[in-house]
Amino acid sequence: MGCERFPFLMLCMVVTLLAGPGGLMTGHFVNILIAAALFFAGRSLLSHMAKSDPMMSGVFGRSVKYRAEYPAISDIGFKNAPKARRR
Repeated sequence: MGCERFPFLMLCMVVTLLAGPGGLMTGHFVNILIAAALFFAGRSLLSHMAKSDPMMSGVFGRSVKYRAEYPAISDIGFKNAPKARRR
């Protein structure tokens, strides 16, 4: 479908849970319409992400994981450079 596998499977799982037990089994047909809209919008967003960078979800996960490690300034050539602090 032009998307990364894991985010697409998560999208399908959310849509299935919204449309199945939340829509068809309970008689709330509005949930089915919301699930269909979410699927088509999410699939187009995921395919756009994959076209710009095929490994975007992995790169984003690593950037969030290592965010505290990245200093705000370079310490090359500065002897008294302040250390970056995260809150």
